[in-house]
Amino acid sequence: MIIKDAKMATYHLKKEVSGDYYWILKSDKNGKIIAKSSESYESKEGVKESIAWVRANAKEASLKDETLI
Repeated sequence: MIIKDAKMATYHLKKEVSGDYYWILKSDKNGKIIAKSSESYESKEGVKESIAWVRANAKEASLKDETLI
């Protein structure tokens, strides 16, 4: 199942051999992975909630440059 986020990227739900779920976000332009879930989820509902959280909160995320000494 593919859930369109925007015209620029698409979330892909994946299932591990263990049966757990995770997501990746791919660029629609070049097909490269932009982001992926930091953990796996026991249910498809759990992975969908994770995507919803990212959609709701990433817009307001700040940038912390940790390359500066």
